[in-house]
Amino acid sequence: MNDLMITKELTGLDESKARQIEAVFKPMVEMLKGFEATYDVIAALDISPDKCTKAKRLRLDIAQVRIKADKVREEQKAEYLRAGNAIQGVYNILKFAVVDKEEKLKDIETHYERIEAEKKIRLSSERQAELSKYDIDGEFIDLGSMSDSVWTNYFAGVKANYEAIIAAEKKAEEERIEAERKEAEEREKMRLENERLKKEAIIAERAQQAEQKKQEAKLKAEREKAEKERAEAEAEKRIQNEVIRKEREAKEKLEKELADKKAAEERAFLEAEQKASEEATRILAEKEKARQATDKDKLNIIIASLLSDLDNVTSGAAKTAVQTAIDIIRRAADKM
Repeated sequence: MNDLMITKELTGLDESKARQIEAVFKPMVEMLKGFEATYDVIAALDISPDKCTKAKRLRLDIAQVRIKADKVREEQKAEYLRAGNAIQGVYNILKFAVVDKEEKLKDIETHYERIEAEKKIRLSSERQAELSKYDIDGEFIDLGSMSDSVWTNYFAGVKANYEAIIAAEKKAEEERIEAERKEAEEREKMRLENERLKKEAIIAERAQQAEQKKQEAKLKAEREKAEKERAEAEAEKRIQNEVIRKEREAKEKLEKELADKKAAEERAFLEAEQKASEEATRILAEKEKARQATDKDKLNIIIASLLSDLDNVTSGAAKTAVQTAIDIIRRAADKM
């Protein structure tokens, strides 16, 4: 046991407190030092029943060091906890006595500051109301801190700018009305021109319609012939598609039947495997009661029980699951 290790843990504490803690645990330190020579002797012995007995005796003796040290630790921690609670209590009393006076003195100290702040808030609200008449939001402007001369100049500029915008908007509206009048005149000229062109277009269209009727009669005959050929081709295509559809449905039906069969087999295998696992667990629990038998004997009894039940299993998947459980248990028994 190295005394320097304990000294290092006490570094940073008040010297008197450090000496007090060291003195409290010193008896346990001396106790442990007395066991070190015996420990070295026992550790050097060859393994034997005598060595095991001596090791047990020494372990029980050394454990007393830890038990006594833990008792001292709890007592010392409780003492320091009581001291800490007492310190906190005294502080709380002093704090309660001071805080109320601090707050009242702060109110007196800031009396004129609060009056000035209230004045700025009121002045800011009044000036904001004046600005709102001219569509200006002064929320982000420190209106309350502005001097009267600065405010007068600023407000005059806002008012002049607003009136200039109103005048510009009025002029723009007059120009818009004049532009709309000219545009209406231009539209009327275009309407008259369109009427003339429309009449000429009607005459040309009637001549074109006569020629178009001749072409339509010719195209109709060609379309009827093409339609007949298309209908015959579509009928042939429908027959082919029907054959393909029936072949596809037959294939999908067969694939579904195979998939359903495989899924059923897998479910049966899993159920049998689960049943075998549960049966093995049950048998192990029952055989545990027979304390006279060895673990290997218990596993052999389980194997025998599963083998006797194997003949009653009809499903191939279930038989495989039971046989797998038997092989696992048999390998575990062989390793014992």
